[in-house]
Amino acid sequence: MVYGARDPDSVERLIRPNMVKTFPELASVKVDYAWTGNFLLTLSRLPQLGRLQDNVFYSQGCSGHGVTFTHVAGKALALAIQGQAGRFDAFASLPHYPFPGGRLLRVPLTAIGAWYYAMRDRVGV
Repeated sequence: MVYGARDPDSVERLIRPNMVKTFPELASVKVDYAWTGNFLLTLSRLPQLGRLQDNVFYSQGCSGHGVTFTHVAGKALALAIQGQAGRFDAFASLPHYPFPGGRLLRVPLTAIGAWYYAMRDRVGV
């Protein structure tokens, strides 16, 4: 995984050694698509849905569960746009916690957290 929201030039070069270590039978398999694992993680670890205005909706922060959640979010958004907001409002009512330290400490604390988790990955924790 790469922390810091940037993809390396050759994702396959990074993921292939671990992929083959975990699944040796895939050593000769061609990789068609690769992703470094960048995702938006919310403080509550819950996806965030909400409204910016009456007709402006958002969905973000699947916290690593996007494959299983985005179809549900899409349906909830579509129904809300059609005027049936029950499902959407259930998700929108979940708490959205602010980043600790506010705007002043957001960047340095995020950088420290990214460094910490990158180090854990390197040492295999």
